[in-house]
Amino acid sequence: MSTDFYPHPFDQLAVELCDSARRYIRILSPTLDRDVFDNAQLCDAISKLARRSRHSEIRILVNDSRPIVEHGHRLVTLAQRIPSLIHIQKLSDHPQMNDDTMVIRDSDGLLFKPAGSDHQGFYEPESKARVASYIERFDELWERSGADINLRQMRI
Repeated sequence: MSTDFYPHPFDQLAVELCDSARRYIRILSPTLDRDVFDNAQLCDAISKLARRSRHSEIRILVNDSRPIVEHGHRLVTLAQRIPSLIHIQKLSDHPQMNDDTMVIRDSDGLLFKPAGSDHQGFYEPESKARVASYIERFDELWERSGADINLRQMRI
């Protein structure tokens, strides 16, 4: 299925994937775009997954945390409340971090938008074969990323 517009229906398809996840969610977004990822439905779906099992894992990878730090973000707040299950890391200046946006559910669901396009992309809710290479790409980027001090909750 091809997506026609970004951020809509990309935002609703992201909620569908997260809501149907059994164990893992991986999100790659250059700035964790507020129009897609900063909404109550998505946060509820991710929160339910995180609380469902201690084996659940949500990984979010960004390359610029300034917008989410400056303006706040529901997913950052959620990650600060459940830091053992929801992880946000930053990767900057890596050749494979080319501003694509993707949401990967478990090992079989994928929502993808290539960098620089608001009208192209695809949604594969049941495709283990296609998703495997995107998981591999995400996991390689994740290994090269690290915690961002700007995203840590300040405690007094």
